[in-house]
Amino acid sequence: MSLDRVQTFLAAWRRPLLHRRYRDLEDRPRRLAARYLSLLTLLLGGLYLGWLAPLMWRAPGDQSVLFFLAETLAYVLIVFLAWDLWKLRYHRPEGLEIETFHPVDIFVTYCGEPLEVIRTTLKAVSRITYEPKQVYVLDDANSPQVAEMAQSLGFHYHSRLQDGLPRRDAKSGNLNYGLGLSQGELILVLDADQVPTPEILTRLVGFFRLPKIAYVQSQQTFHLPEGDPFFNRDEIFYEVIQLSNDQANAVISCGSGVLYRRAALEEMGGFATWNILEDMTSSYELLSRGWKGLYFPYPLTKGLAPLNLAGVYRQRFQWCLDSMRLFFWDNPLIKPGLGFSQRLHFLVIMMNYLISGLIFPAFYFLPLLGYWEGYSCFQDHEWCYLTLRGLYLVATILMFRYLFFKKDALKQFKVLCGLSPVYAAAILTALVHPPGCKPSYRINNHNPFAEASGYLLLLPQLAIITLHLVLPLLSLHLGWAPPHIIVTNGFFSAFIIWVMSDLVLAGLRKPQWQPAMHPRQVYGS
Repeated sequence: MSLDRVQTFLAAWRRPLLHRRYRDLEDRPRRLAARYLSLLTLLLGGLYLGWLAPLMWRAPGDQSVLFFLAETLAYVLIVFLAWDLWKLRYHRPEGLEIETFHPVDIFVTYCGEPLEVIRTTLKAVSRITYEPKQVYVLDDANSPQVAEMAQSLGFHYHSRLQDGLPRRDAKSGNLNYGLGLSQGELILVLDADQVPTPEILTRLVGFFRLPKIAYVQSQQTFHLPEGDPFFNRDEIFYEVIQLSNDQANAVISCGSGVLYRRAALEEMGGFATWNILEDMTSSYELLSRGWKGLYFPYPLTKGLAPLNLAGVYRQRFQWCLDSMRLFFWDNPLIKPGLGFSQRLHFLVIMMNYLISGLIFPAFYFLPLLGYWEGYSCFQDHEWCYLTLRGLYLVATILMFRYLFFKKDALKQFKVLCGLSPVYAAAILTALVHPPGCKPSYRINNHNPFAEASGYLLLLPQLAIITLHLVLPLLSLHLGWAPPHIIVTNGFFSAFIIWVMSDLVLAGLRKPQWQPAMHPRQVYGS
């Protein structure tokens, strides 16, 4: 055998050893491109900030301080993204082979959603092909109709109100109530609107042959109108961030379609109750205690997502509020038990909210300040700024192209921009609600099919857009600023109007559905 053939054989033999994980070899070109483009972006961003710092130090006024602070914090987020997201972990779609058929308890939580919604979910639960299992319908609305549905299917029905117990701690309290009623080794949690596939357990249970696995979260999918106007699909989170979290053991529980190990929950005293929602906080606590979470990147449930602006606001406000309460009162950087990579992965989620709620508004405000004051912090350095910032921007776009491979990162960015007022309110709320002072909670799906939207909810975004339309003309007419500054800031204003208009238009339009795809038809109303 020739030397060339021997080398070819050894290379082919070694390749599987170097890429043992599923799809690791196929993902390598994207991974390398993301890594190198991330390094290039960080280099160009560092050069840009190095040039910007002395310029802002010499520039008079508050514009320079505000702008440099905003750009620096945005760069910090890019550092976190570059560190965290280029390495993804995949799993085989069939899951691991089941060695032990652990007894499973299925908790279906209910709190007053439409009866057709819970009926559809319970019928789907009855078709789950796994034994042994027990189904517990945990009804915080004490509905006789739901009790009849559950009992007709042979399920256990329980209600805290019926047992004379208060509805303390909302869903987390309801789940802990269910823990005290059941005995299964594994617990599948389903929201009232999350319709499971028959094979959900046969594809998830096998992972619990690994001794330290505390929970396995499956990908969530939703019934969505054409164009997904509010980006409820959230493909960046479900198809990138969670896969990246998986390789760092920082998977976030999403509260439904998730399978828990009872022993892990009992070790920490049950589902976490100090935050509004139990999902992220419970996974955060379990990981800090040395347990592991796993992300199964395939949809095994399909549920409802908010169809109107009020529902979107309520849902995203609560997500941000929970994350920010962790950030302010139980920060990953000082959380005992977390590893360095785990800390950074949790901070990515929190930094996204901070940037959207606090830093984006600074960028919205700066051009308006320029029209008013007649001064730009780049005065006499516009071309140098455009060159350095342009190179940094192009590199960032290319980095995102490979970090968020084939995902709509631009739409995610526009949603973050449009929801800035919501996230700002949630951040301020988190600051004044330490542990022991829990904010109130409202469920999203009391009226999930409502499509009407309140125009008043768009007043903050419309005010920002109006100011960016009117102030340039007013500044030019009254002579507040020289024309070249108005023109320069006009480019920023046009960009701000463009990115914010997506949420405004989505809030004003009625959702468009493909035939027979409206949730009312899917859920049989």
